[in-house]
Amino acid sequence: MEGITIGKVLIALLVPFALMAGLSRFSLNTIVGLIATVGILMAVFEGYSHGPVIMAIGTFSLLAGYLLARRLLKDKKLTE
Repeated sequence: MEGITIGKVLIALLVPFALMAGLSRFSLNTIVGLIATVGILMAVFEGYSHGPVIMAIGTFSLLAGYLLARRLLKDKKLTE
């Protein structure tokens, strides 16, 4: 296992947040966005191979993206 680099930390902070917010906004559903984001992240980042600190940072970023998506989609409806 390699050490923690600033690049890994930045990716763990930005990618889950942006994916969660973007996919939820695109699908107009936070649960669909959450499932798609977790699936993409597990496939791309190879599961738990980056250590617990990077995974914790990514989890908090995912939570922040989920909260932002809920706020953005609060008044949105699939049909008008």
